[in-house]
Formats: sequence, structure tokens, C-alpha cells
Amino acid sequence: MLFACENPMETIRELTLADTIPAEIAKEVRIIFSDSARIEMVLTSPLMYQIGGDDPYIEFPKGMMVETYDEDKSIVSELSAEYGKRWERTKLMEIEKNVVVINHNSGKKLLTEHLFWNERTKKIYNSVFVTIIEKDKTIHGDSLRADQAFEHVEIFNIRGTIKIKDEELK
Repeated sequence: MLFACENPMETIRELTLADTIPAEIAKEVRIIFSDSARIEMVLTSPLMYQIGGDDPYIEFPKGMMVETYDEDKSIVSELSAEYGKRWERTKLMEIEKNVVVINHNSGKKLLTEHLFWNERTKKIYNSVFVTIIEKDKTIHGDSLRADQAFEHVEIFNIRGTIKIKDEELK
């Protein structure tokens, strides 16, 4: 008597990939990034997976919040999203789903669905639709580049209504 079963190759590959199984799982995570004993950033998340293998990464499947601080320990900016993934080697973070970035100094607020953050260059960027809200204007664009504090922002294919004072025209 012979028995046989058949599974699609993709299913077999997924089940046998050891490097996609979390090596560590943590709940209610708080990671502090500091330089010379000065707190620069704090990342919090309800759930974190640490994945090993050839290209190790940390995944935040239930969302995350990142706060950046200045020398006076005041919050400069906040970044929140429903999903995040940070590659250990490249120090690159991919953030998705209801991404919000707020700069507390300027009052700028960024809304988008996908964003990359390069910790080494301290830049954020994307190539999807963005909305930036300020007290007297709302700007839309197809992509952006900015510093991580969201103080210097470059928006591509910009559109929106911007109020200009008469003094600025002279």
C-alpha cells in the first residue's frame, strides 16, 4: 500500500526557512538610542520579532512609535505607524500603514502610507503620495525626502494651496 501527499514548493520553502522564524519575541518594547549618554531616540512597540539569518532584521507587526530628542531632552519629532521593519546591517527602517510624522518645533505633520528611514544618513524618504499639514497650508506630493527631525523637507510633484504674505512677494 502506498500513500502520497503533495504540497506546493512555495509552502515547503516557507516551512523550511529557519531564518524567518523569530529568534526572539518581545512585548511592550522600549529601545533607547543614545550617543555619549545623551538620549537621541526612543522606540516603543507593543510587539517585536527579532529575525536572524543572512540578513537579520527586527519587525514590529503591531505598530511602533519613535521619538527624537534634542540636547535639552525635549521631543523634536514623533513618528508612528502600524507596521515597521528595521534591518540590522544597513540600519534602514521601512515603515508602513498610517504613517504619521510630527515635528514639534515647526508644527509640520506628515501623513503617508509608506516611508523609509535611514539611520546612518538620518534621512526619511518615500515614493508614494504624501500630505503635509501646517497651520496655514496643506501640501500634497508624490514623494518626499527630509531629515529625520522633519525640519528640512523636499516634496516632489507638489500641489496644494499656500498663502503668501505681501511682504514675501517684494
